[in-house]
Amino acid sequence: MYQITIKNNNEETIINALSTDIEAPRLLSGSIKHGINTIDNFTFNIAFNNPGYNKLNALTTLVEVLNIKNNTLEFKGRVLIPTENMSSDGGIIKSVTCESELGYLMDSSTVYGEYHNISVRDFLKVIIDNHNSQVSEDKKFQVGIVTVIDNNDSLYRYLGYVKTFDAIKDKLIDRLGGELKIRYEDGIRYLDYLSSIGELKNTEIRVAKNLQTIEQEKDPTSIISRLIPLGNKLEDSEERLTIESVNNGIKYIDDIAAIGEFGVIVDSVTWDNVTDSSNLLRKGQEYLKENNRIKKKYKVTALDLSTIGLDFDSFEVGNSYPVINPLMSINENLRVIEKTIDIYNPQSSSLSIGDKFEDIKAYQLGIVKANRNIQIINDNLNTTIATVATVSTEVNNTVEVVKNTNEILTNTNETLADLTGTISNINQSLQDNINKTLELANTITNINKSLQDNINKTLGLENTTSNIQNTLNNTNEKLEKLKRRVMLEVY
Repeated sequence: MYQITIKNNNEETIINALSTDIEAPRLLSGSIKHGINTIDNFTFNIAFNNPGYNKLNALTTLVEVLNIKNNTLEFKGRVLIPTENMSSDGGIIKSVTCESELGYLMDSSTVYGEYHNISVRDFLKVIIDNHNSQVSEDKKFQVGIVTVIDNNDSLYRYLGYVKTFDAIKDKLIDRLGGELKIRYEDGIRYLDYLSSIGELKNTEIRVAKNLQTIEQEKDPTSIISRLIPLGNKLEDSEERLTIESVNNGIKYIDDIAAIGEFGVIVDSVTWDNVTDSSNLLRKGQEYLKENNRIKKKYKVTALDLSTIGLDFDSFEVGNSYPVINPLMSINENLRVIEKTIDIYNPQSSSLSIGDKFEDIKAYQLGIVKANRNIQIINDNLNTTIATVATVSTEVNNTVEVVKNTNEILTNTNETLADLTGTISNINQSLQDNINKTLELANTITNINKSLQDNINKTLGLENTTSNIQNTLNNTNEKLEKLKRRVMLEVY
């Protein structure tokens, strides 16, 4: 499914070919890992006899993984670290780690600058232009589509001397959100900065269909059930503004639902720019409402049935899919933030699902629903067990009937055996009678032949007697004539 090519300057070498030829080059193994706002990687093992074995150079050898099925590039980047090793049996291989083209942003550094009233797109362009000024042509980017905005669309940022990729993460992504995506158009490499990549798909990840394993983690460690809001420092003091004056003399706010579920968990949050107690109370209440949600993480192993034509969509990073597992009370659209592909088993994809959040009430309802589902499953199991017991009894009865039937069949077979013997004896007697009849027929035939011979001989004798009689008659006639002549004295 994947053809893998490496490039050194203008020289291309295929190191994994899709061919039935036993001599075609192939990797020993390989996996691709995609993620959001991360530098993707491709790792593989290559044998000593592969034509590309000695052509894998760190940071300079380019690597492309082409998905032959849909003619798209699954990975494009460069060799990062080739490691050669020998096993105990003397086999020599290389383990190679490659990084995607986002890694080029680690080859440059930002320079000091202070930027006021600048848009998100313009600030990103400052960073990318600086990158392009430091790298070769093959590592340059053009700023593409930017849909991330600041509330005021007017940033105030400083830049220091850090790697370009780290600067984009810190100054833009971590503060404004958004996701990076490399896009090619007319041979130009664009870097898009989007609010969100991907879309909602209809292909389900479902138990008994394509879901193999799922791991769900619910993390309540960020919950604060009793919050102490703190404002700015009071004059000439390290003491800070609190909410006691507007909260019945109490300096904290309770989240009753969270306390009921997790007990009292106390923490404080400081707002240095808040100088009014009422505003501080409001800020604290808003923070509790936003913060006190359960973080859910999932790790899924699912079969990508699109590779064998049984599903329309494949699993792609950024897309969301309906994930359904009634046993764990999961039925929601979940977004893939990471995907690992085995190049020799592309149908088996390991997926990581991004953080989801639910409030305390939903968390409690989820537990109740899960318990109810477990009870339903137990009831179904009990019903199934009873059904199996009934079926088992019926099977036992059936076995008894079959046993009796076998006895009848055995007796019938014995009777048939006796009858077969009798028929065989009758057949033998008939055959003896037939043989005797044939012998008698031969005897009669011989007698008939003898009689015919005698008849023929008799007929021959009659013919001879007739001839003699004729001769005698002729002789008598001649004698009679002679007698008359003598009497008449005619000579």
